[in-house]
Amino acid sequence: MVDRQAIVKDIQMSLNNSVCEDAGIIPVSIEVGIIEIGAMNPEFIRVKEVIKDIKRRFGVEVILKQITSSEWEEWFENNATISSNENNTLQNEIEDTKEQIINQSTLDESLTNSIKTINNDEKIEEDEKRNYLNIPEFNQNEIDIQNKIQEKNKIVFEEDSKNDKALIKLAQTNLGEDFENDIDSFFGEEITISKDPVISGVASLLSKCFSLHASDVHVEPLEDRLRIRYRIDGMLEEIFAFPKSHISPIVSRLKIMSNLDIAEKRIPQDGRIRCLLRGRKSDFRVSTLPGKWGEKVVLRVLESDSSVLNLSRLITEKSELDLIRIMSKTPYGIVIVVGPTGSGKSTTLYSMLSELNTPGVNISTVEDPVEYTLDGIHQVQVIREKGLDFSRALRSLMRQDPDIILVGETRDKETAQAAMEAALTGHMVFTTLHANDTATAITRLSEMNIPPYLIGASIIGVVAQRLVRKVCLSCSSVKSLEKGKDDRAIKYGLSKARIINESNNIQNKVCPFCGGSGYKGRVGIYEVMKINENLRELIMKESTADVIRAKAFLVEGRSLLDYGMELVRKELTTIEEVERVCLLEEALPEEL
Repeated sequence: MVDRQAIVKDIQMSLNNSVCEDAGIIPVSIEVGIIEIGAMNPEFIRVKEVIKDIKRRFGVEVILKQITSSEWEEWFENNATISSNENNTLQNEIEDTKEQIINQSTLDESLTNSIKTINNDEKIEEDEKRNYLNIPEFNQNEIDIQNKIQEKNKIVFEEDSKNDKALIKLAQTNLGEDFENDIDSFFGEEITISKDPVISGVASLLSKCFSLHASDVHVEPLEDRLRIRYRIDGMLEEIFAFPKSHISPIVSRLKIMSNLDIAEKRIPQDGRIRCLLRGRKSDFRVSTLPGKWGEKVVLRVLESDSSVLNLSRLITEKSELDLIRIMSKTPYGIVIVVGPTGSGKSTTLYSMLSELNTPGVNISTVEDPVEYTLDGIHQVQVIREKGLDFSRALRSLMRQDPDIILVGETRDKETAQAAMEAALTGHMVFTTLHANDTATAITRLSEMNIPPYLIGASIIGVVAQRLVRKVCLSCSSVKSLEKGKDDRAIKYGLSKARIINESNNIQNKVCPFCGGSGYKGRVGIYEVMKINENLRELIMKESTADVIRAKAFLVEGRSLLDYGMELVRKELTTIEEVERVCLLEEALPEEL
C-alpha cells in the first residue's frame, strides 16, 4: 500500500521556505497525484526547475497559476510564525547543549593546563630547529596582510549576497505582459470561433495543415474558382475549391493576418502569420505574388515543435549518422547541407545544433525566417529592408564571442566568404546551399568566386539530402525483380522490392491509412562527403563536379542513389520514389 500521508509530507518538505523564497512560489494545495502551485512569475526559470524536479521525484501532475506579490508575502508571514516556533524549540536545544559543553570544559581544565605546558616545550624545540635550518618565520606584517585580504573577501561576499537578493527580487517581479513580438500580430483561439465566416473559414484552412500533415498551403485564384492545394508528403493535392467571388475576401484576410498592405496588389509581398490553433502556437511564412486572376498566396508551415529535432530519428543508416555527428562535433570548420527547397535541410541542421546545445556553448543563428525556436540559442531574423542581411548579421555575430554559428542560407559571395573566414578563425559554422549533390556544392562555391584555398581549408564536409515518401504497408506488396525490366535495381543487389497494389485505385477499396496514394509520411536519404586530403587536392586543382564525385566515396560514404536503394531493400520506400528524386546515371568522367 502507498503511504499517502508520507508522500504528502515529502512533497511539503521539498517545497520548504527556502525553495519557495528562491523561486517566488507558494504551495496552494498538495494532494496525492496533483499539486497546485502559485507563482509570481510563472516563466521564471527557477519555477520551471522546481516543477520539473517535483514531477520527476513524485510523478504527480502540477497545476501552475499566477499569484500577486501580496499573496506571496502573506503566505510567507503566516509560514514565518510556524517557522519561528520551530526555531525557538531548536534554540532551547542549542542552549542545553552549550551548558553541557561548559561543564565538560571545567572538568577538563587541569588536562588543558598540562597540554599547554607540553606545547610550550615543543615550541622551544621548534624555534631551535627553525634557527638551525634557517627557516624564516611569518612576521606580523604578513599576518596583517592576510587578515586584510580575508576581511576584503568577506565584504565582497556580503556585497555579492546583496546583489543575489536583488537579482532574485527582479526575477520574481511581474513586469507586465510578455508580448510575443513587437512587429508580429498574434491571433488567439477567438479566430476559430468567430461568427464572421471569412475569419473562421481562413482559420480552418490553416488548421487543416495539422490534420493533413501538410508543409505548404497554395491559395490560387483561377479563372472560375479559388483553388486550395496542400503539399502532403511532398506532393500537391487539391483539397478545396471556392467560388470566384471568394478570392478577394480570403486573400485580403490572409494579408491582414500577415501585416501586409491589402491595397497593394501589383508587387509581391512577404509576411508572417502567428496564431493559436488547436491549442498550439502556429507560425506560417506568407508570400503573395500578383497573377492574371488575382494574387496567389503560398503559406509555408514553420514547425515550432523541437521534439522532431533528433538526428537518430531523421537518419536511418548508422554509417551516415555517425559521420554527420563526427563532423558536427569538430572544434572548427564549416559543414554545408545542400538540397532543393523543402528537402529538410533546416531540420537536419537544427538537429545537429540540438545535440550541441549546452549552457557552456554560445550558439547563434542568422535565418530568414526563423523556422525553429530553440531554448538557449540566440536567433537573428534577417530584415533586408532595414539593411540587415546575412553577411552583415554574420559580421556582427563575430563580435558576440560565438562558438557555433548557423547561417540559414549562403546566397552570395560575401556571405560565403564571411562564413568560411569565421570557420578558419576557430568557429564552427553550419549553413545551407542550393546544389544537386555534395560534389556540385564545391563547384557552386567556385562559381561564387570563392578562392579554392579557402574552400579546401575551411570545409569539413558536405551533406546532400532528399525526402522520399514512405510506402504504405497496408496497400503494397513485395514482388521479385525481373531482368530486363528492373536492371538498375538489380545492379544495386536488390532481388525484391515493394510495389503499390493496383487495386488501390478501385472505388470503395481506398486504403484508410494513405487515402489510396500508396504512401504515408516521408523519410530522408542522405549523401555525406567528408573532405579528406585527396578531395582537398582536387579542390585546389579546381576539378569538375564529376571528378570530385567519382573520388568522393572511395574511402567512406555513398551516393544518394545508393542510400535510396538501401531504403528500398529495407522496404521503406519504392524504386519509383527513389528514381523520382535521384540522378539515375552516374557516368565516370574521361579524366579517370
